[in-house]
Amino acid sequence: MLVRDVMIKNPVKVYENELVTKTVERLKKFNLLSFPVLNTNEEPVGIFVSRVININSDNFKNITVGEIMRVIDSVSVIKEFEEAYSIFAKPREFFFVLDDLGKFVGILRKRHVMKIYYEKSNYCEANTEGILNCVDSAVLGIDKQGEIIFINENAKNILGTGYESVIGLKIDSLIPNAKMLEIMQVGEVEFNRSFDYKDKKLLVSRYPVENDYGTIGAICSFRDVTKYNEIQDELVLEKNEKEVLETIFEIAYDGLLVIDPDGYITMISNAYKKFLGVEDKNVIGMHVTEIIENTRMHKVAETGIAEIGDLQKINDNHTIVSRIPVFKDGVLASVVGKVVFRNIDELDDLYSKIGKIETQLEHYKNELSQINKSKYVFSDIIGRSTEMKQVVNIAKKAAYTNSNVLILGESGTGKELFAHSIHNSSARRNKSFVKVNCAAIPDELLESELFGYEQGAFTGAKKGGKIGKFEVADQGTIFLDEIGDMPMRMQAKLLRVIQEREIEKIGSNNTNRIDVRIIAATNKNIEQMIEEKKFRLDLYYRLNVVTLNVPALRDRTEDIDALCKNFIEKFRIRYLKRVDKINDKSIAKLKKYNWPGNIRELENIIERAINIMDGGSIIKAKHLPVDISGRYDVEDVKPLRVSMDEYERKTLIKCLEAVNYNKSRASKLLGISRTALYEKLDKYELKIVRKSLQKNDENKGV
Repeated sequence: MLVRDVMIKNPVKVYENELVTKTVERLKKFNLLSFPVLNTNEEPVGIFVSRVININSDNFKNITVGEIMRVIDSVSVIKEFEEAYSIFAKPREFFFVLDDLGKFVGILRKRHVMKIYYEKSNYCEANTEGILNCVDSAVLGIDKQGEIIFINENAKNILGTGYESVIGLKIDSLIPNAKMLEIMQVGEVEFNRSFDYKDKKLLVSRYPVENDYGTIGAICSFRDVTKYNEIQDELVLEKNEKEVLETIFEIAYDGLLVIDPDGYITMISNAYKKFLGVEDKNVIGMHVTEIIENTRMHKVAETGIAEIGDLQKINDNHTIVSRIPVFKDGVLASVVGKVVFRNIDELDDLYSKIGKIETQLEHYKNELSQINKSKYVFSDIIGRSTEMKQVVNIAKKAAYTNSNVLILGESGTGKELFAHSIHNSSARRNKSFVKVNCAAIPDELLESELFGYEQGAFTGAKKGGKIGKFEVADQGTIFLDEIGDMPMRMQAKLLRVIQEREIEKIGSNNTNRIDVRIIAATNKNIEQMIEEKKFRLDLYYRLNVVTLNVPALRDRTEDIDALCKNFIEKFRIRYLKRVDKINDKSIAKLKKYNWPGNIRELENIIERAINIMDGGSIIKAKHLPVDISGRYDVEDVKPLRVSMDEYERKTLIKCLEAVNYNKSRASKLLGISRTALYEKLDKYELKIVRKSLQKNDENKGV
């Protein structure tokens, strides 16, 4: 280890030509005993001690650091490429480190180097102890005096002693005639010598330990070989049995296979290899999953449960297989598999039925996938109002988490749209999105819908049981709409599901782990329901991790224009009608409506308008419901005098047209004199009408 590896680089330093007063002010913030002093060539020339900092600076005006520093000698200097341990032969504690050009590059303290060597020594000792405990041999060591200095776990187990009771003992007091001291004297290694210890037969190796100064101890490693002869006899017997089995496997027509507890193939019949199409390969030692598709042999090895007469598809062939675990002394030793592929033609009818079942199953899987799939994304949410943008922003952030979401808002505000969008933007987007309307399911059926039931759980239960919505939504998202209508009994069960992340089917004693994100929605005042004891406070806290308050349409009327355009495009395509737009007057009337049904009501109104349009391509006020189109706007209200004049003018024109502009009949019908009639014609600037009257009178000779 070189000096440069352990030195303190770029330490705080001062220069000999600096004034003491300025130096003191600069160094007060450093809690050091001394500082290196350099000359202008960056060469060390002395040490500036920290006690100077406490001296009154008035006494040191115009005095440089060089005048009061402690001059260094050659002993205090060391090169950066010297070995670090060389400083222990020098009398100083503090050293300046120089590069090859004699420039100052750092400082070194003797106690710092000692600490590093001490830590390395501790690390080596701990590492050595760990290695000794990891080896499968028993190991112990003695020092030069024959006292035990270390022993590993295997040695303690074989010798039947503890660590603390052994360290420091003489080796001969623990193992008589151990010959460890003789090994140190001779200095030669002994390998695999037989040694009797109590009722055990050991195989021992002895090694002297030496350094530059001679032998300093010895190490002994040994193994307990007491049972080796018994094992050898057993191996011979097993070898004979294996040869018999191999012969049987060679001549067997059935498909036979044996794997070990880890799933690796130990034996396989030639007939089975031919059936698998691997007759030219050496598959012994390969994992069973590499050779056989859809295999469960390794699963049987894990569970220890036999599987008899199971149906398995191999190389596009359906076969009947049995998998039988074999135990020895209560421990799984192997698994034997047998494939019956003789007379497979007799199973053609069964294969045909299986093919139909597989086709139906795939069809149902596709249908289930389509049913439990989210439709909308955030781009489908229309709204440029500040309120809507804030809600969408929160929803997008929530989508990147797995936290539960509670969506609040009136009916028809688009709560389900937010639920779909959150799921589609989450990491669960490729998994199921299951919708449950808690208000639409009867209370007595809600539990079975959510959690499912086992066969025979109650009267009328389907054969085979039923899977629940939560199980369908595993790894995905479940949307609990109208959560405020969930009965209190079910609220307690839902709370347990959220807390434990497991469900229990009706009629079952087992629980299933699930990973489901919950998005709940309601149009009710949950806080008021909690006060009325109609909703659990603890469930509210579990659901209310992220809350979205979707604004009502009346609170974001600036979005009505964009919403109308969207609905017009939707229904224009559906009903194949040309609809260009909705006029501004209709939009103004829509914005003044209260919208108790929110966006859903607006959608219905636009659909109705498109359906009743009898001509033209623009939706007008007359196409809107009367409670919207018949409403007076403030700008429509005129002064009473103006309205009366307009009405009087229209009445004059209609009356004159009815009598073919006969002034006598007109004045008589209106109940006014002819003079009054002419005055009113002048008043309303009906000159053309008046000329028509005069001409009519002349023709009649009046």
